[in-house]
Amino acid sequence: MFIRSALAAMALASLGACATQPEPCTTEWVQYRTDRILGQFAMENRGLVNDLRRLTREDGKVDPVQSILLAAKAEDIQRFARSFETVVVPELNSAIQQCGRHENFVPAFTEFLRKEGVPDSSLQWVAPILALVQVMQAEDGLQSGQRP
Repeated sequence: MFIRSALAAMALASLGACATQPEPCTTEWVQYRTDRILGQFAMENRGLVNDLRRLTREDGKVDPVQSILLAAKAEDIQRFARSFETVVVPELNSAIQQCGRHENFVPAFTEFLRKEGVPDSSLQWVAPILALVQVMQAEDGLQSGQRP
């Protein structure tokens, strides 16, 4: 009797898990998958996201002390952007490819930071660093492509 109850409980739990995820390839499913992927990324990078939030003061101006502290974390910002590009974007694209549709997730990083509460003035300050990361990655790709 106990075994039947345990099996019934497991079956109900699995049905409940299925009910919480929208049907694949619907707009709701894409949003659900995106939220889960970005939510995980946000948790893993909470410290740096909070640093980016603090970059802009309440008056909307960039805090010079915070900008110096953040500039000292340039390598962390590079890793942050690189991990978004190498982990999050492929996961988002994989979710979309399951349905045979391709979306442009390039602005996803900026939108992710906005949803995390990073002000636009902070995003404008960080944008050149992110652009530099992309240039460096492009150069790395060219150099590695030249090797035999």
